[in-house]
Parts: sequence; C-alpha cells; structure tokens
Amino acid sequence: MKKTLIAIMALAGLAAAETYTASTPAKSGTGAQGNYYGFTLAPNNDTYLTNTIPDNISVMTLESITLLSRSNVGDKCPDVKVAVYAYTADSTTGTYLGVSTNSTGTAADNTTYTLNFSGITINPNDRYQFLYVQANTTEDLTTFAGYQEAAMSWGTSVTNSFSTNIPDGWGTYKSNGINSWEGQYIPVTTVTLSTPAVPEPTTATLSLLALAGLAARRRRK
Repeated sequence: MKKTLIAIMALAGLAAAETYTASTPAKSGTGAQGNYYGFTLAPNNDTYLTNTIPDNISVMTLESITLLSRSNVGDKCPDVKVAVYAYTADSTTGTYLGVSTNSTGTAADNTTYTLNFSGITINPNDRYQFLYVQANTTEDLTTFAGYQEAAMSWGTSVTNSFSTNIPDGWGTYKSNGINSWEGQYIPVTTVTLSTPAVPEPTTATLSLLALAGLAARRRRK
C-alpha cells in the first residue's frame, strides 16, 4: 500500500507555471515631480503597458513589482511596502488582496526596487490599486480607516513614463483621499505574474485511475 501511494504522488506532477511580465515604457530623463501615495494599473492594459500576457488568461498569481526611483531622490523617500486592492472609483480602497512581503528601504537615487508578493491572485484584465503604506505598520489594511493610518507618500515621484496625461481614473494618487491624480506621473513599473501550477492532464488522469484502483482493492479486502 505504501509503495502504491508513493507511486501515485510521483504521478501527480504539476505542470510548470508560466511567468509573464507587463511593463510601463522606459523613458530617458526624470521629469516627473510631486508626491504620491500609489498608482492604479491593469497588468493587461496595453494602452500604458508593454506586456506578454495572453488575453485569455484570467487567473494569475502576482509575483513582484519593480519600481524605479528618480535620480534626485535625496533623503525624501521613506521605507514603504505596497498594499494591493481591487480598484474602486469611490475615493476609498477596494477589496484588500495583500501587501508586499518586503519593503523598499530608504530609497536611493535612480534605483530599481523589487517588491515581492505571496498568495495574491488577480485577473490581469482587471484594474488594481497599488498603494504605498508604512513598512512597519501594524494597522488593519483590510479597512479603509486602517489604510488611511498606514498611508505613506513616497516623498518624491519616480521617473515619468508618459508625455501625455493619463485619462481620469488611470494614474498616480496624490492625496490621502486617493481621489485625485498626478496624471502622467505613473511610475516606471514592471509587474511580474505567473499562471497557477496545475496537474498535467496525463498525470492527473493516471493519478485518478490509480486512486480508483486502490479504492477497489480496499473494497475487495
């Protein structure tokens, strides 16, 4: 019996997860100015992102976000994490999905920071709020009141990615009420997502057959 179970576990292999990225276009220079509290993006929105995410994928795991700081950050950028919420247009926050497992540390000039995530599943075709919060916060981020207490302005905007304004509803939050926008000052950003690992069809079928055989054997006994 033990050997049979081991064989079944070996058969139930998982197909390798595919990884995809979506990035805002690179831009020379650091013309963006102003403070902000986060930004909103749909990873599959090819109006403002260059990406390789197939349109037919609706469930993905958020792996990481990279952000590029300005060349004149100085000592203005605090240590922050990024909290992720479903987008809402009512000047609050949508459903809380999670927060990065690491923080930026005090930002340095012209530096890329990678923030990692765990257990956050999203639809890349939907819009999400990526909001900066204090790295050491103990507030309940699932509530808007908790977010307001933890909200942190990353003291200097990162590199400007666009030469024209982003339409209302897409862009960078510039106030605690998160109801106004900095327009084109969305950060240079790369979002990395992966498809959930799933059993390969052949191994999944073999596993089910093996389990059925075990059940039949136990009934005969």
